[in-house]
Amino acid sequence: MKKKTPGERKENLKCYEIILNYNCNARCLFCSQGSFDKRLNASFESIAENIYRAYAAGYRRIGFTGGEPLLRPDIVKIISLAKKVGFGFIRIQTNGILLSSGKFCERLVRAGLTFCKFSFLSDNAEVHDKLLVYKGAWKQAMRGLENLKIWKIRLGTNILVNRYNYNRLPEIIHFFLKNGISNFVIIYPLYIGNMKKNSDKLKISLPDVQKYFRDSINLMERVGLSNEILFLNVPPCFIRGRESLSIGLDRFNTLVTDPEGIKTDLDLSSNENKKRVKACFECAYFARCGGVDFNYLQVFGEEGFNPVKETFKTPGKPIKEVFLSDNERCLLEVLRIQSPASTKEVLKIAGGITLCRDCSDGNAVINAGESLIRKNRVEKFFKKGKYFWRIK
Repeated sequence: MKKKTPGERKENLKCYEIILNYNCNARCLFCSQGSFDKRLNASFESIAENIYRAYAAGYRRIGFTGGEPLLRPDIVKIISLAKKVGFGFIRIQTNGILLSSGKFCERLVRAGLTFCKFSFLSDNAEVHDKLLVYKGAWKQAMRGLENLKIWKIRLGTNILVNRYNYNRLPEIIHFFLKNGISNFVIIYPLYIGNMKKNSDKLKISLPDVQKYFRDSINLMERVGLSNEILFLNVPPCFIRGRESLSIGLDRFNTLVTDPEGIKTDLDLSSNENKKRVKACFECAYFARCGGVDFNYLQVFGEEGFNPVKETFKTPGKPIKEVFLSDNERCLLEVLRIQSPASTKEVLKIAGGITLCRDCSDGNAVINAGESLIRKNRVEKFFKKGKYFWRIK
């Protein structure tokens, strides 16, 4: 296997995101794109051009989103092209409704799909369907989740916080952990589009949700997945002791192209609509945090914002119930093929496994291995100048 240079490893972290369309088969009450022109669809030619240009510019991860990207009749063709060009990490963001077809799921995975990010709002079908304004959405998406688990690709979900689910976040996360998802992004909504229109029904303030953010983090730590939960649009002061889980403190490394061809670098634009409140100027994260979305302040004001005085991590919780991350499951898949295996051998075997799309170098293997040692699933030994991994 060719050894990757530090520069190449850095490139592997860059993601190119293409918004394929704005039309959707759901009418989500919270959709931030609620006022967008649903007739806008990127042409296949422009999508293909962006795929080629992205790879040539050094991007090695690509994501397709919408609207609902699976509505496009050429979605399999788009994914196939991305794989042909050389992308090894190909993600779809979807409500999952159309994944109820097992044959369609198979076509997507065989075309090159490696990661499916669902949008589950609840573990309760009635609540989920009400928020999507689509009867049967939860059942169909859950069937899609089961379909994709067969193919052992990476699975994650976004959970958008609102009045119907905020106080059950830990229970919702635990439900999906038991159903095969180990990667979570908790999204606090932007009060634009449909979310602004329906704010009287759905709004809940950051201070009101703060306890459930903390409980969710504690849950993920107890199951050994402390780094598999992130928070979007949540200032670090609302996840104290785990501020690093707030998306945006570090670089996004993501370029987004919309159906009209307009490109947005998230590292340059993510703070454009944010405003700092009085507490921000005394906060230890002042230089790294842009504040809070100004639409939030119009709805709730500044109440509940308190500066973080020190940047330190709260001691982690002991693991009581074991779940595995995608990288950990990947390493176990490799070791079922060959055990023991050196880190170099793991990387070589991983290239043929769809689940294994994060091992750009040995660090991912080592981190997964050390975590599995703590979970009593693998062990490590030293022989002839190399470390080897084997299943216990």
